[in-house]
Amino acid sequence: MSSEDPHAQWNRFSIGTWNMDHWKRHRLKREKAWEYLRTQSNTDVMLLQECVVPSGLNLEFVYREIAGYRPWGSSVVAFSEGTSVQEIDAVRTRYGAKRFSMLGTFPGSVIVAQANLPDIGPITCVSIYGLTDVYAQTTMLRIVADLIPLFDSRFGSRVVLGGDFNITTACKKETPELPRYEAILNAVESLGLMNLATTAMDRPPQISDCPCSEDKCFHIRTYQKSQLDWLYATPELARRCTKLRVDYEVVDGLSDHAPIIAEFQLPPLEPVVEDPESFIEEMKYIAGSENAQSVEDLIDWALRKHGELQASRYQVSYDRLPVEIRQGKPQIWFQLDYRYRSIIQWTFSVIADGQVVVNFQHMVAPYDTTEAREQLWSALNQIEGVSVEKKLNGHPKFSLQTLVAPERLEQFIKVFSDMIDATVRHLTTGNLPVH
Repeated sequence: MSSEDPHAQWNRFSIGTWNMDHWKRHRLKREKAWEYLRTQSNTDVMLLQECVVPSGLNLEFVYREIAGYRPWGSSVVAFSEGTSVQEIDAVRTRYGAKRFSMLGTFPGSVIVAQANLPDIGPITCVSIYGLTDVYAQTTMLRIVADLIPLFDSRFGSRVVLGGDFNITTACKKETPELPRYEAILNAVESLGLMNLATTAMDRPPQISDCPCSEDKCFHIRTYQKSQLDWLYATPELARRCTKLRVDYEVVDGLSDHAPIIAEFQLPPLEPVVEDPESFIEEMKYIAGSENAQSVEDLIDWALRKHGELQASRYQVSYDRLPVEIRQGKPQIWFQLDYRYRSIIQWTFSVIADGQVVVNFQHMVAPYDTTEAREQLWSALNQIEGVSVEKKLNGHPKFSLQTLVAPERLEQFIKVFSDMIDATVRHLTTGNLPVH
């Protein structure tokens, strides 16, 4: 039997969280803290709170001061070569076109950013500071609520979230606030996250004589003799957390909190298909450049159509173009969205293997009748080479290759452009909200 490590070719990276306590530290201590992060922490990305980013910092980072009166804030900083960081200030979910702000109730208490690590790919990083505005509890509950759309967006599948929550469950059972603290941590986990202290293969010892008195205590000392700092990840990452470490020696003079750092090991990176651009690249590989060009032309048309809709007074859009993996195959959806309604008018989608899907089954008024769908079906079948099965309550498919000829693609576009116009006209009579 081979003694070789089966994971030897897997990629390693690390992400940590640290409250730097800069608002109480003079300049020299701050400089030493940043020097520790650069040269000793051995991390790729850090989620920082109560920090002041030095001017001229030659690193990729996102930083915001706490709103109001505090000249310090939160940050996501990349420390490894080749790692980039870009702020995610708003997201769209799979449920509609509305954009949700990620700046939070207290800007600067939450930083959401995407870190792109070599051989690892994109990781969504969330730095949280449980700002004490009389209560840290209310701040934390607002933060969790504000983050819900993130986990329903394309950025929500690989997330590391951490920070100083300013709450702890490392306390006695009779502590009056304990039920609230537990509820807040449960709310964090309800986003689809796992506490890395419970999943790491190698972790620091629990707090000595922890007052929680739990049979299985996972509390880690990060602040004095308690835990205020937490680190979570989505399941795929959490299950591949090989080590959780705490650098206690850093507390001496540099901060009153200790940094927590998680080390991960992932299999070799596979292409991530999560947006129209990556879908086109994947389609070139699977179905060839001709089919990929047809999809690119369809996307260009959808964006032009969206521009026409935006120029009208009706609050509809056609630019979301969500990409999902269905049965192992990427699929891009062309959908008409209404800002103030949950209804989506389904039109068509394209699978990366070169199949066009007509989404009859989910079409809404005025295409919710057999007669209207039959007219749409007939118009599609009048395009030379196109043969759509008459499944007016299903999802019939046909080959995208039949639309490679420009004149056929234009006919296809006209069919669905007319469908969108008819839908908007129908909604006009139904009091569609206007600008």
